Parts: sequence; C-alpha cells; structure tokens
Amino acid sequence: MPFTLWALREAKGRGFAVDAAKLDDMTSWAFKFCLENVHMGQKTGGFHSTMSFMVLAQGAAPPKGNAVEGFTFFETLFAKNQKPDGSWKEGNQIRLKDAPREADEVDTMWTVLAIRNMERLGDKLPAETRKGLARQREKATAFLKDAKPGRRNDWLALRLLVAREDARPDLVKELLKDLRAQQNPDGGWGYVRGGASYPHTTGECLYALGSLGLTGDDPTVRRAWKYLVDTQRRDGTWKANSRSAFETKPEKVNAVTTHWGTAWATIGLLATLPR
Repeated sequence: MPFTLWALREAKGRGFAVDAAKLDDMTSWAFKFCLENVHMGQKTGGFHSTMSFMVLAQGAAPPKGNAVEGFTFFETLFAKNQKPDGSWKEGNQIRLKDAPREADEVDTMWTVLAIRNMERLGDKLPAETRKGLARQREKATAFLKDAKPGRRNDWLALRLLVAREDARPDLVKELLKDLRAQQNPDGGWGYVRGGASYPHTTGECLYALGSLGLTGDDPTVRRAWKYLVDTQRRDGTWKANSRSAFETKPEKVNAVTTHWGTAWATIGLLATLPR
C-alpha cells in the first residue's frame, strides 16, 4: 500500500490524472490498518518499514484524516523498535552475508528520512512526539556516523538522501559521483555494485537524483529513463526478482516483488519529471 500511495501522489503532483477521492480513501484505509493491526496481542504498525514508507508516501502534503494520529503512533513504535546502538532492523530484513551491517544501515536510513519528513510538520504533531523524534534521530545519526559503502546500491542512494537532509554538500557531491559511476551501460543500476540492472534499485536511484532536482537534462537520468522504458512489459509492470533470494534463488519472482519493482520504477520516473 505505501508504494501504491507514493506512486499515485507523485503522479498527481506532476499533472497525471489521478482519482483524488480514491487516493484519499486508500490512504485513510492504510493508516487505519497501521493503527489497528495486532499480532500476539501487540499493535504492530505493520512491518517497521511500512511505517517509514507510509510517512514518505505523503511527501510534503499537509496531513489529512487519520495521518497525524498515525504519525504520532509511529513515533512510539520507532522508540520501541530502536536498538541501543541507535539502529533499526526490519523484521523481514534482506541481509547479504559479507555485509551484515549494511542492512541495518539501510533500515535505519529509511527511518531517519521518515523522521525528517514528520519533523517538517512542526506543531501539527504533539510536543512529546516531536521531542521523541529528535532523540531517535540523534541516536540514529550517531550510529550512521561509522557507515561505510558496502555492496548495495540502494545504500548509496539512501546515504545521498540522508546527506542532503543533513546539509552536507561535500558529501552529497562525493556520493553523487559514486552513484553515477555505478550506473550500468544499459542505464540501470544493479541491486549490488556491478550487478545486472534491476528496476527496483534503478527506481530508488532515480528518486534520489530527482530529490536533488535532477531531471531529463541530466545524462544519467536520461540513460536510466531509457533502461526503464525499454524493460517495461506490455501490462505496465516491470519484472523484479526477489532481493531476499538474491544469493540463493536469483530468479525468484512473485506478485509482491513485481509490485515493489513496478512501484519503484514508476516513482523514480515521476520524481525526475518536471512538475
């Protein structure tokens, strides 16, 4: 649901025809699920990443309906789920054998980006919620201070986004150069450095470039557009293998991986189109 909402919101912001009432209805339903879902007697918020993506899917739009209630609830779960070292770990985490910390850093960076988005709401959130978010962000920032590039290109895109949020232009410049260097000749990015192009990761990298204000005037963006246009299937989807089976069954594909890959390809394309 977060990726559906995110893609539709990006599309609406760029002038595509979107059923606004349906989008609002789906958003309300998704927050309701996050607020009410219970497992083993505990309210879960969904997966940890679900909460982060629900926040990011709202963009800069003023919160509607039960979104503020959802954000306030997410802060309590972020506090509960944060590890003593300041990191977060998704329950269904994708962890490469030779880069175990990298997965924790990816999950942590997504959460930090969500917290940053929530903090932009200012006094629309309760004071205690804002204080909690600030504490969590500070602990996470300390954890990420020792982060070093590993194998995953989504790590690189996320590090770029976090550096932009932290107003570190020199680091942004360095990471942008590295991200460009990892682009494959066909225009896509692999899940890991040097890997075959993958629509899911290509969409994430395009989203990062779009967040820096890059559009079709940029050659890196244009090459990525061509890769995605060339690989889209007749029904509008992109084939996306399961990242969780990357090292064991690299050809594993199912409806969920196709949805995520298609959503990210769409979000990446939209994020680099002019408004």
